Amino acid sequence: MRYLIPLFTLTATCTPLSAKSKRWEQCSVKGEEGHCMPPVECKAWSGVPIAGDWCKHSPNGWQCCTAQLPSFHASIAGEDGVDDGNDDYSNSLAKRAPRSCNARGVPGICIKKSACKGIATPGAGTPEDPWTCPWDPNDVMCCTDKAPPPPPAGRKCNARGVPGVCKKKSACRGTATPGAGTPSDPWTCPHDPNDVMCCTDKKPPPPPAGPSVRIPEYRCKRHVIDAGYKIMGANPGKVRSVGCYGKRSGKSEHPIGLALDLMTGALSPNGQPLAEWVMFHAIELKVKYAIWGQRIWEAGESVRGWAQWEKMEDRGGLTANHWDHVHVSFRP
Repeated sequence: MRYLIPLFTLTATCTPLSAKSKRWEQCSVKGEEGHCMPPVECKAWSGVPIAGDWCKHSPNGWQCCTAQLPSFHASIAGEDGVDDGNDDYSNSLAKRAPRSCNARGVPGICIKKSACKGIATPGAGTPEDPWTCPWDPNDVMCCTDKAPPPPPAGRKCNARGVPGVCKKKSACRGTATPGAGTPSDPWTCPHDPNDVMCCTDKKPPPPPAGPSVRIPEYRCKRHVIDAGYKIMGANPGKVRSVGCYGKRSGKSEHPIGLALDLMTGALSPNGQPLAEWVMFHAIELKVKYAIWGQRIWEAGESVRGWAQWEKMEDRGGLTANHWDHVHVSFRP
């Protein structure tokens, strides 16, 4: 029995690809006949697994296993000091890049970008456009003799009626539009970081007149900015200026961009109705607590008039006691 396994292994190693079991789907890559199978199993048979759309009727991940690397056009790869017309070119290429690849449906080989005389495609590293040579260094890409189709477009967006895709501002070759974050001019890519905007080929029309008071965006969370504009939109003329991010001593949401100071002016009659409006819309705005005039209301408490809010300690000044602004803290 102990001689049976070595004998079987030797038999499997010496069996040519053409004599394999008919359970494998037949395939052909640039005239090189083969069979579809898992890449690991192909290598065990001393074959060359070729990635691509060759095995449509086989399990996902199977590749076309051929006896040798198919000969690609000599124009797609080369090295300094190597004669691409040399008869040994295919062997040289196989030594440099034994792995095959697929760039959006176009077959190729994994070699350094500098050695590719065709089109070197890295892929975007996304499920829709995966890396073409994922196990190789960053400068090794899929080299093809013809250009692959363009990569999938980004998430669609709309900048005041002009269609586009969501991209980082630095990567946009056209016009990057963020939107103002108001109901009349909403964010164009609301679920992305602040530097991701709607990239359009042509310039959108000018934005509608925005609020006279702007909320500083530096380190201020997007949903906090949105909430601030909703508050001001529903209470026009009651807020003179707004603060968000800032260094504070002690426990505060300002250093993490989760708080707004809605400045109303000292002892302004606008403070109380503004604070109560925030309380009434706390769930919608993700409010954690609100402060006005030395009184605080926290989410989860009963909705009641400002005079029934919990009294706070005297902090020794109009601003410290919140008599010139409504403070609103938000949940993450």
